[in-house]
Amino acid sequence: MAEEKMANNESCASDVYNEHLCFLICDGFYETDKDAFKAMVQDAQYRCQICGRTARSAQNLCDPVPL
Repeated sequence: MAEEKMANNESCASDVYNEHLCFLICDGFYETDKDAFKAMVQDAQYRCQICGRTARSAQNLCDPVPL
């Protein structure tokens, strides 16, 4: 079964959108820098209300809420 690719959140108005998981994953970051990606998602403390991804830091999500 093919992996479903989630879209960028093009409506995100953050100045650091290029640090958000939705941007990084669409850019292939999880394949090019697996260790850095793992560090961003291990021991997740926040979940994005838009895409559902989880991250250790709120700064890596468009619309974070604490877990």
